[in-house]
Amino acid sequence: QGFIKDDRIIVEARLSKIEVNGIMKPLEFDFSSPFVGTDKVALIIEGKKVYVSKNYLALHSPVFSAMFLGDFVEKNKEEIELKDVVYEEFLDLLHILYPSEKEITASTVLHILALADQFEMQSALKRAESYLMTSTKFVCTEKLQMADQFRLNDLSDHCLISLASVNEIGALKASPEYRNFSDAMKVAICDRFMDF
Repeated sequence: QGFIKDDRIIVEARLSKIEVNGIMKPLEFDFSSPFVGTDKVALIIEGKKVYVSKNYLALHSPVFSAMFLGDFVEKNKEEIELKDVVYEEFLDLLHILYPSEKEITASTVLHILALADQFEMQSALKRAESYLMTSTKFVCTEKLQMADQFRLNDLSDHCLISLASVNEIGALKASPEYRNFSDAMKVAICDRFMDF
């Protein structure tokens, strides 16, 4: 009787946690420590060692594939120096290639794009492009600059379609960034203008 009020049943339950199963800790690789495996290599970047799997990087990059599996002197080395690469930026790239909880952010996307382009990593380029398509951290002009520089066609199309008026296209054409666009991008912008 004390549990029924206004034709509703009142249920009170007290729970206590005995054991937790199935909750994973965030997955994060430690590239500074050697791991078990026969295909590991230490990349020396800014004097620091970054341990990676040759086969895994070769899978993602024809540049690394040629370096590790081709007829190059690096093929049999246990340590390979990468010049003109920033240590922290390369780690950001690795974290999006390896299964990791780290995501692309507004502060990492540009150097991830640059490194992915340098090492011809299509999967990393696609992830960065997907991030940019949904990001609100960059205006259309900035996104078009990155799309133009790194040949991100889906991002370019996405941005051009988002230009919803002649005034927006006019503002883009009047911007100082417009003169730095490739001829192909300028033609695409003019084509969008003609759609109106």
